[in-house]
Amino acid sequence: MTIKEVPEIWAEQWKAHNYEEMTEIQQQLYTPIKEGKDVIAVSPTGTGKTVAYSLPAIEKLEVKPHTQWLILAPSHELVMQIADVVRSWLPAGLKVIGIIGSANIKRQIDNLKKKPQVIVGSPGRVLELIKQKKIKMHEVKMITLDECDQLLIRENVPTVLEIVNSAMRDRQLVMASATKLDDPMMFYRNSEIEPVMIEAKAEESNANVNHLYMDVEQPRDKAILLRRISNVEGMHALVFVKDKVRMDIILEKLQYDGVAAAGIHGEVDKEKRKKYLAAFKKAELTYLVVTDVAARGLDIPDLPFVIHCDVAMDAKQYTHRSGRTGRMGKEGTVLSFANEREARTLRQYLKELNKDPIKVRYYEGVLTDDFESKAKRK
Repeated sequence: MTIKEVPEIWAEQWKAHNYEEMTEIQQQLYTPIKEGKDVIAVSPTGTGKTVAYSLPAIEKLEVKPHTQWLILAPSHELVMQIADVVRSWLPAGLKVIGIIGSANIKRQIDNLKKKPQVIVGSPGRVLELIKQKKIKMHEVKMITLDECDQLLIRENVPTVLEIVNSAMRDRQLVMASATKLDDPMMFYRNSEIEPVMIEAKAEESNANVNHLYMDVEQPRDKAILLRRISNVEGMHALVFVKDKVRMDIILEKLQYDGVAAAGIHGEVDKEKRKKYLAAFKKAELTYLVVTDVAARGLDIPDLPFVIHCDVAMDAKQYTHRSGRTGRMGKEGTVLSFANEREARTLRQYLKELNKDPIKVRYYEGVLTDDFESKAKRK
């Protein structure tokens, strides 16, 4: 059963969070989760999945001193982001903690002694604490797997399976993903449970997003183009590159030309990462250059631009990257640098989103449609 309006129990907080209408995924997830059904939900990045699965789950929590809900996420940033979202909706008397692999495990064990009702964690550290009997899975009634298409990559599957299987058989399992899963039934091989399958329309999160591309034949020209378009009004972009080598080259050229930019990749330490992200959120940086792995879980509210400096490897990666802008129905621009062959690939990706990429050029501070010479300002 799909609900159309915010449940009365949440109406006041909904307004306090400055939310407007419920998104499609928020309407569709509420009832099956509240009724205790297993759910596999697919909805594009930026459609409010965290709130969608959190509100009905929170309603089922009891003010009792043990963990009742476990949420797993693929990156440290996403773990902490989810914990913050859940915390902002929890009523008095309920606690949530975040558990990540890079943090002090003794401190985490101390926090677990406070008997939080909700744990959000990364799979490796969660499994470690389960094996130490610090997380008691027989008490957990609900398990949520967020960003499943990222969480259930090959190397993570055994860990996640072990965690899920360590809970009681009657636990509720909710899986949320931005794109379709390769094997959504992996947890139901020997089960009679049939999960509810929900897929929200891609159009919802793309209606206010422009998908543009610029003709760039030589990789060396990408840094030059980034410098030029840094003059576009309101330019503030997450820039995706394929690897650290490409990032270093681009950052060196941008910084030499006086463009405010920083980069995050897998080898950047936690403190620098935090510093760069904070500077970007304050708009002290025009560009934050990132690799795909390093960008998992980054949440930059009201981000106006996403730039694919290197074209995505597949439609799934394009969707994940692009979903950083135009979140919750807000306007956004996705710009790809592409040669002739890559432009054909880009068109294939966008077919799945019912979109056509628009070829643009840079001219006197604006991105202009090549064919109509119409300025497009964001």
